Order: sequence, then structure tokens, then C-alpha cells
Amino acid sequence: MSTELFMRGLLALIMGGCFCWALYRNKNAENAFDPEGRHQRYLPFVSGVILPVFVFGTALVMLIVRPAGVEQSLLSMFFSLFLHISAYYLVLLALMPFLRRHFSAAACAALWLIPNYLYITQQNYMELPAPALVLRLPMWTAGVFLAVWGAGAAAVMLFKILSHLLFRRQALAPARPEEDPAVLAVWDSEVAAARVQKPKFRLVRSPAVASPLSIGLFERTTRVVLPEKEYSPEELALIFRHELVHIGRQDAWSKFFLAFCAAMCWFNPLMWLAMGKSADDLELSCDEAVLRDETDARRRQYADLLLTTAGDGRGFTTCLSPGAKAMRYRLKNVVKPIKKFTGGVLVGVAFFALCMTSGYVTLAFDAGTGAQVLFDGQDPAACTISSAREWDGVRAGKELVCLDEQGFAAFLADLPLDCLTGNYSYVEGTRETILVWDTPKGVLSTVFYEDTIKVTPFYTEKMEASCYSVPGGMDWERFDSFFEPLPALDLAFEDENGECFSNINASLWRLEQGSTVLEDRTGSPEDVSGIFGYEEARQVRFSFSLPVRRYSVTVEPEQGTPYTLGMKELPEPDMLPLNDSPALYQVEAALEGSHGTYKAEFRFAVGDAE
Repeated sequence: MSTELFMRGLLALIMGGCFCWALYRNKNAENAFDPEGRHQRYLPFVSGVILPVFVFGTALVMLIVRPAGVEQSLLSMFFSLFLHISAYYLVLLALMPFLRRHFSAAACAALWLIPNYLYITQQNYMELPAPALVLRLPMWTAGVFLAVWGAGAAAVMLFKILSHLLFRRQALAPARPEEDPAVLAVWDSEVAAARVQKPKFRLVRSPAVASPLSIGLFERTTRVVLPEKEYSPEELALIFRHELVHIGRQDAWSKFFLAFCAAMCWFNPLMWLAMGKSADDLELSCDEAVLRDETDARRRQYADLLLTTAGDGRGFTTCLSPGAKAMRYRLKNVVKPIKKFTGGVLVGVAFFALCMTSGYVTLAFDAGTGAQVLFDGQDPAACTISSAREWDGVRAGKELVCLDEQGFAAFLADLPLDCLTGNYSYVEGTRETILVWDTPKGVLSTVFYEDTIKVTPFYTEKMEASCYSVPGGMDWERFDSFFEPLPALDLAFEDENGECFSNINASLWRLEQGSTVLEDRTGSPEDVSGIFGYEEARQVRFSFSLPVRRYSVTVEPEQGTPYTLGMKELPEPDMLPLNDSPALYQVEAALEGSHGTYKAEFRFAVGDAE
């Protein structure tokens, strides 16, 4: 398992555990009848505003700052989030009949709300190794799709908000504060039982409503509205408890979140069905809380109240009896409840699965050729490779030498590239080749993974990395033909029993090919590689990165006379006995490369030699 998946899994597991705990916490708080308690009895499971605020806030900041590729980034974020939410709700719709039979209504309602926390999958610490599916689009479509998507979402959300405000105005315009002492006594009793400290919402009556309801997103503007109808004290207690459960759980914001999801996925007809089913589960969950530990007679009274009270639940209102669609199921659960699992573990597992499966589909847009993208419009012929290294994922890898820099730059310049979007590290795979370029603008880094190229222009102020893919895949055979391993010498130090206890690379001090000097550290103040303080070192085995024609070793001991050994003078092939005192070792070798022979000098030290 990659580090990215482990971190995502760990955070998803922690948050899943928190959701599980929250469901049990809420149940315990609701079970505790303690009017003198300091903590509110009915608590929200999750806030319904988290994902909407994240999406609107991120979009607003990006549109104001307008970084390069803002349309592609926004479209990718919306696509990733709401494709996954649509798929999740589709599965939930299919499973809900089974879940309702076996798990509490509170758990079923919570399952609709946990996508609120999918915003964490967009954070850098939740990145994935790579997408499983990349959908490629022309660059010009990003702005068009974003405009159409945004216009549809804005229209739906605007309709929902205006519908809520219009209904609120119709309901509250003729409303008057409740003044009946008997009604207020029941109201105060239920508010005290709900342990609401200093309530800001108010109780009113209105001839414009047919069913008791609560309306308002903010506590200060929330009103519990009674129709112009007389109710018994027992009925009033059930009505007030129902609305106080909705207010305490912030179900109005939950409905806002579900409307937001429907608006963002307006093109998906199943989302509209999911919004209706989720509203039903909010009501079922409220019924469950109202009637917890109540008698059969009390339950029948509540069922009669539902049957005789039909109302309008437009906007983000919470109504005692908003319609007849789910009435039969509600009445069945009210009159004949069955024992069900609380469902805390179910909700935690659902969030874990939701989080771990998010983000595996992403978008890519055609970005142009390598000359435009990799070299940022600079002349590829003016760019030279200053460092090339192939990483093997375990050690520092091996350095490479480019056999034809101009040909390789031309090869990259002709590549068609797609700009990848999403939150991915792209470090998984069998290869990773890191090239650092000196360009007229400054230093440029290009990292070639199995299916991805990561480009970082260090000459820019932000030094932001961008990822690209080659449609149809990289021609790795041709890519590799431009490189070969830079001559290297691997050292394996062994003790007197022949056991290896340390592996290092010797320092490449000087490298020539023909008359060309490729590396020269003569006179360099840098220390050579080596081991220090290992008195048990008795011998060292050589491993060259290229076929070797011949080599010799010059030993300069700290005490004694320097001496030289040829490869045929060694007691075993490629095994050098070490001097008894600290020493500096110089290895001069002739190595066979693809385009000629290298003359290389390597150095390493044992002990305290300088």
C-alpha cells in the first residue's frame, strides 16, 4: 500500500469513527430526560453547510485570483465531487429499502448527509497515487461545460432559495405571536425538556399554513408556526417536540445541503428522486426521536395527528406532515415499530468507503505540444540537461547520461500532451526518471513516471508543478534509447566472515569519453564517499554499472606507502582486500558504453583518510 493510500485510509478511518461516535452520542443525549441538564438534547449529526461553503468559497477565490487553467480546475473539482455523490446516492437509493428495515431511521438519515465531508478529499494530504480512469476533453470545452453546468446549478439553487423565501413570506406575513397561556405552557415545557438554552426561535400562529411547521435556516429567524386550529395539550406536546427535534438537529440546513447536491447534479434525474427519499428519512428519524419510549396509545395519537394534518413543505421548511408519499411507511413505523440496529458502525463504514473510493476518475484537457508545455515556448535546442537520474523507489537510483541532448529535446518537443487535473501524486509505478534542465528562463524540472510527466518551472514565482500525460502512452523504447547509466561503482563492505554490512556508491571523480571530459572534480573541496569507524571492514566488493574492460586500484594509506593493484592481481574477481589502516582508494576503470568507452576515476575512503 502506498503512503498516500495509507494516509487517506487512516484519516477516513478516524472520521468514520467520529461519525459512529456522533450517532451514539446523539442517541444517548436524546434518551436522557433531564430538564435541568446543561447540554442540548437534540443535536445535529453533521452541519449541512460544510460542502456548499467549500465549493462556493473555492470557486469564488479561484475566479478572483484566476490562476492559469482556472476553468479546468473548477470543472475537475465539480466533476470529481458530484460524480461521486451521484454514484453514492444511486447505491443508497437501491439499498435504502433494506437499510430501513434493519437500521434506525437516524442512521438512514445520516447516510444521506455524510457526503458533506467529501471536501476533505480535495485537500493535498488526501491525494491519491493516480486516477483509475482519465476522461480526455478538448481544452475549449472546459469553459463551455463549466458555464452550462454553473448556469444550470445556479438556476436550480436560485429557484430553491426563492421558493423558500416566497413560502416564508406567505406563511409569516399574516402570522401573529402565540398568546394562549395553555399553549405557551406546553411550549415552555417541551423547550425545557429539549434543554435549549436561551432559545432565539419563536412560536407563532398563521392562517396561511395547514400543518404545523418550522421555517428558517438561522435560529434567530426561525419560527415554529401553528395553523389556526385547536389542538389538545397532548397533541401540542407531540407537535412541539417534533419541531424542536428538527430545529435542534438543524434539519433545515440538511435540506439545504440536499437541495445543493440536486442543483449541482441537476442533469441527473436520480438526484431529484434521492432528494425526496432523503427528506422522507429526515421525517422518519424525527418520528423515531419523538416517540422514543412512548406508549402504544401515544403512538396511535401521533399517527392520528399525522393523518389529520397535511401541509406544504416547500423550501427548506420542516413540516409535521409534508405529504402523502411516505405517509404509509411513516404510519407503519409509528404504530408498529420494530427493533433495529442503531447503525453507528454502518455510517462509519459508509463514510470510510465513500472517502476511499472518491477521486479515481478525473479529467484531462489537450494542452499542446511539448515545445509549448514542457519548454514553455522556449527553443528546445537552447535547453540543456544538467542532471538526469533514474529512481528505483528504494535507494537513490542511478545517474544517467544523455547520449543526444538535442535529439532528446526534439523528441519531447514533438510530444502531444494532455493536462491532467485532480489531486494525485503520480509516484506509483515501475519507473521515475528525473531530469533537471538549464533553460534561458532558469531551472526546469521534469519527472517522467510510467504514465505521467510532472513539470516544475523553478524560474517562476510560485514554482507550481503541473502534470501531463501523452495520449496513447509514452514511447519508452525511444525514450530510453537517448540514455544510458552514468558510469557508477557500487561498493559492498564485508567483515572477516564475508558478511556485507554496508553498501555505498563510490564518488565519480573524473569521467572522459574520447576527448570529451564529462565530469571533473579534481581540486574539489567536497569529501569523497566512504565509511568511517568501521574497524570490522576487511574487504570490499565492486559492482560497476557498465561492462568493464579493465581497472586498477591505487591505495593511499594514512600510514605507509601507496600501492596499486590491477584487476588480475585481486585474490577474487572484483574483491579488494582493505588496508589495515585508514586509506583513500582510487579506482581507474575503462567501461563500455553504448557509444564508446568511458575512462572513469572513482574514489572512496575507509576510516579517517582525507
